Amino acid sequence: MKKDSLLYQILLLSLLCASVYLGFRFLLPLVFPFLLAYILMRMLFPIMNYLHRTCNWPRPVAHYGVLFAFFSVVSFAVIFLIGRIIAQLRLFITNFPVYYQLIAGTLMKQTTHICQCIDYYLRLESGTSLLFLNDQMQQLEEKGVSLLSGHAGKTILQGLLSSFHILAIILIVAISMIILVKEMKPINEAYRKSRYYQPVHSVLLQLKKSGLTYLRTELLILFANAAVCSFGLFLIHNPYFFIIGMGIAVFDAFPVLGSGFILLPWCLFALIRHHYYYAAILITTYLATLFIREYAEAKLLGKGMGISPFFTIAAIFTGLELFGVAGIFLGPFAIVLLRALWAECKKTNVLSS
Repeated sequence: MKKDSLLYQILLLSLLCASVYLGFRFLLPLVFPFLLAYILMRMLFPIMNYLHRTCNWPRPVAHYGVLFAFFSVVSFAVIFLIGRIIAQLRLFITNFPVYYQLIAGTLMKQTTHICQCIDYYLRLESGTSLLFLNDQMQQLEEKGVSLLSGHAGKTILQGLLSSFHILAIILIVAISMIILVKEMKPINEAYRKSRYYQPVHSVLLQLKKSGLTYLRTELLILFANAAVCSFGLFLIHNPYFFIIGMGIAVFDAFPVLGSGFILLPWCLFALIRHHYYYAAILITTYLATLFIREYAEAKLLGKGMGISPFFTIAAIFTGLELFGVAGIFLGPFAIVLLRALWAECKKTNVLSS
């Protein structure tokens, strides 16, 4: 088979796609903690060298001091976020009976009205539809309670296992970073002397440039939208402004859905209840999040990655289908990696005859 034939190129592209998929599916979960530790150390290492060489700090003080400062900042941020989330969740659980009665009363009122209309137009005895609906809801509630009680232990166990798994990953990353303080230089020297340094380095450079652009853009959008949504909800005196704002920002990261899936119905409900100030704040918040996402993705993401917005959305959707929520990041990374590998194949004359 000729190397410049269309069939050969299709087969090579299929092989690259299969390799990337299998790598992301099976290899990445195994090496992710160590890869994350290495990336973080590569980001911190220039600061360590600057303090050691320019500021004449002793090497152990510069290296471990920067590492200690990094761990302290990250720990403080995580503790602050978790504290705010727990405080607002506790407030919500305390007020849940009030919310439940309010929502149940509103739904009961509207449901009774609809059932009365059904009885009238179908010429049924008054109360027939409501009685039927109550029977169905009672059966559904019994099945729901039975289902929850049957899976409660399994759900709690899975939650505990997931928590321990996350804590184990965090611990591995922290220990790996401490070990890499002394191992960064030998690892980099061994990597540079490797016979695979040139092709691997070329691929990693392109992946670093495009991948970091995507990650930086998505994180910028996430934090900006979280701040905007939290501030908007704070203006309408919502007691859960922080946790709901973060939830809307995370929800906005999913294609198609966006923050409007939550903010627009909320705005409409406020208009129906004649809360025009609330509605104005909510619609302004939605427009602000829409502007942030459209502007950032069009100006920063497309240019930085060299991929059109259409293919970016296609990559995110494909990633979601293949890898779940992580596919929001892995989909575009896969496209960038495939493009880098394809370019390296051309450079090394793999595609030439």
